Amino acid sequence: MKRKIKLLILPLAALLSACQLFLGLEHDPSPSEVLKSLWTDFNNIHANLDFRMSNNLNYNSWYDVYHNEQDGYAKKVYPDMSENALFNLCANMLKELNDPHVALYAPGRSSSSYNGSYENVSTAKDVNYSYTNFAFGRFPDSDIGYIYISAFINEDAKGKTEENGQEWGRVIDKIIESLANTKALVLDIRNNRGGELYSMEYIAARFASEQKDYAKARIKIGPKQSDLSAPIIYTVKSVSKASGNKYGYTKPIVLLTNKGTVSAGEWFTLALRTQKHVTHVGTPTCGALSTRNDRSMINGWLYSISPERVTDMNGKYYEGIGISPYEEVSNSTTSQRDDEQLDYALKRAKELAGEE
Repeated sequence: MKRKIKLLILPLAALLSACQLFLGLEHDPSPSEVLKSLWTDFNNIHANLDFRMSNNLNYNSWYDVYHNEQDGYAKKVYPDMSENALFNLCANMLKELNDPHVALYAPGRSSSSYNGSYENVSTAKDVNYSYTNFAFGRFPDSDIGYIYISAFINEDAKGKTEENGQEWGRVIDKIIESLANTKALVLDIRNNRGGELYSMEYIAARFASEQKDYAKARIKIGPKQSDLSAPIIYTVKSVSKASGNKYGYTKPIVLLTNKGTVSAGEWFTLALRTQKHVTHVGTPTCGALSTRNDRSMINGWLYSISPERVTDMNGKYYEGIGISPYEEVSNSTTSQRDDEQLDYALKRAKELAGEE
């Protein structure tokens, strides 16, 4: 089964800016009802609880910790608790998942489930020209090209039609054309925030030499962790196979990732790892591959959730772990003037191009 779906951008800041987006209520649910309803939704919809649960909790004990006074757990929800206290309680419960695609929203405040940190990196210096989401150029005294992709969505284009709103992505063709006579390429997607699946696949196709299935996704359809839909198969196509197409780059590519490579950036990583001319280096990605759905709570608040279980074509899960590079290299310094990952990627690209 094949189907196109949308991957939403991360981080989850500023999803809601107006109180009128919240639903009006027919009754005022108790704090206990609100907490139980949220727990039930996650039990039925979140597809990766067994991968995401922290502190050696299982899903039932997770609920007990926050709701019930039993099995050594003190009850944390009570009838006359304030709205702020209830929000903090729900937010803390969701933080147990440490999921970048999970967040809680109420008028005037929000809370992300993710408590990890991202590496502070910069794009290659003395190399860059830029368009929306892209920096690119050539390394000095070298035939090695460089492309940085910060996201697979243009946030400035929100509200436009798909065709007009995603015009930014087509710039990749001009960028590749400008680098056509390079011998190899460093493709840097560190701290890539994610984005739209169709934009990601459009760009990934420019670096594919052959069409390959690259991911399988199953949607959660019931309360058990095994209640999953039939797999949806995703395929990266290859524009380089088209007769006379000048926009495909199939020379050696070094793909550079880090912990900040998230969501659609990770799908992009899976897609390119199917290609023989791509070498994946850096550090593991974030490990947040599900799509993100936004849903309302019974008290009018909103939350986001991860409803998909995603694997590569061999059935390997990366949720909560990340996709490990073929060759792992970290930045051992916080200095903005040093970038050992990028230096290594350039060195490997030169080796693959025969410059070293």
